[in-house]
Amino acid sequence: MSRLVFVIQLRIMKHLLAPLLCAAFLASAGDAFALAGDLKEAGVALPAGYPKAAQEQVMAALKQPDCKFLKGHFINWHTSLLYAGETKALNQFLDALAKCPGVTLHVSFTTDPVPRDDGQCDWFVSHDAHANSFHVRVNLKSERLKLPELRLPVVKGPALNAVVGR
Repeated sequence: MSRLVFVIQLRIMKHLLAPLLCAAFLASAGDAFALAGDLKEAGVALPAGYPKAAQEQVMAALKQPDCKFLKGHFINWHTSLLYAGETKALNQFLDALAKCPGVTLHVSFTTDPVPRDDGQCDWFVSHDAHANSFHVRVNLKSERLKLPELRLPVVKGPALNAVVGR
């Protein structure tokens, strides 16, 4: 009789063990796949192999003296940064970012509320580390920014010989 009880207990444990192990694995998987946090100073993750001099140039662009970093947040390879400042500071910020090697810069304008903002944000920066792409959203409702004074960075297309060769 004791062998029968042992076999029944073993079968019950076998059926319970798989779901319990599965639940334990899934509970720990969330921590393994996502890394997130708040930033106390401006900065972004950069692609592997990105040259040190270029890294320093990007970080300097994000920390322009007249730009007031408000707060930031990251989740995995995506970073969001909120800034305040006058039009001159934004012009310098955009110009410095546009001169960084290997960076893509997109600028757009919005009247929508900025995520995680308490009403002080003049521009909002999103960065994708995989593509090393920055998207700067300029807050059209900002009282500090004067659109007639805003200067978008110079955009230079590919070299003419690259197009002629086609």
